[in-house]
Amino acid sequence: LRMVSAESKASEHTHQFGNTKSGVRNNNDTRTIHIINGETVRQVSDAIGMEIDPLRFRANIIVDGFPAWSEFDWVGAGPVQVGQAQLACISRTVRCAGISTDLKTSKHDVDLPALLDKHFPEHGPYLGIYAQVIKGGDVALGDRVC
Repeated sequence: LRMVSAESKASEHTHQFGNTKSGVRNNNDTRTIHIINGETVRQVSDAIGMEIDPLRFRANIIVDGFPAWSEFDWVGAGPVQVGQAQLACISRTVRCAGISTDLKTSKHDVDLPALLDKHFPEHGPYLGIYAQVIKGGDVALGDRVC
């Protein structure tokens, strides 16, 4: 995977992913990367008594090896290095009803935003963070995140 920044030459990329207003609010750029923490998802699963597939959250990057919810500390802090790329973490991800749908069955099986509010009121209906690429580079499965 090659991450590119807004300053990259047009010939380096042809696709722009923009699924959030977070980038627009931050710097008028819709291109964002969605990151979730596997340990956070495991903690949510334990709290609600149901195994939740991390893919349900439609992240671009799933990190592991960090304490649950610690990804929120990255928002507004210095750049995060993922492989050769550097990211600026710009906001927490507010969760919509879409995460309440089981990916295998396509059935709405649990109200995850409400359960996030109930079991983790200190975080509200948030799980994951949005980031923007500030320095492009190659990223591979297993790359260090720091």
